[in-house]
Amino acid sequence: MSNQVLSCQNVTANYGAIQALHGINLEVNEGEIVVVLGANGAGKTTTLRAICNMVAGDGTVMFNGQDISKTDTATIVNAGIAHVPQGRGTFAALTVRENLEVGAYTRNDNEVESDIQMWLEKYPVLGERQKQAAGSLS
Repeated sequence: MSNQVLSCQNVTANYGAIQALHGINLEVNEGEIVVVLGANGAGKTTTLRAICNMVAGDGTVMFNGQDISKTDTATIVNAGIAHVPQGRGTFAALTVRENLEVGAYTRNDNEVESDIQMWLEKYPVLGERQKQAAGSLS
């Protein structure tokens, strides 16, 4: 049986007086890759922001058995949860490779290079474009 790494129960998010998420539930177990799909404006980015406590909201977010619902964003990132933005959310002046390295900024292990190589193999286009400025990607 897999260990539950991330669990969101009845997660909501608000931008001022506007409620953008209405009770999201999701689970990610150890070894799983979970994808959140939806049209523009469906709440994908807001869901990730709610998990990282970057927006006001409610609900319960558990990470590795710990309730992180009220934890500050920096602590959540240091615990291992990261929001990887697309497009204009990258560091446009940095290369694709440099953006991958920046994503490992808080890590203090010796596995960063092997993890980057794993992702370059999973997504060969990143390997082909790793010296390209990230801001030039679509």
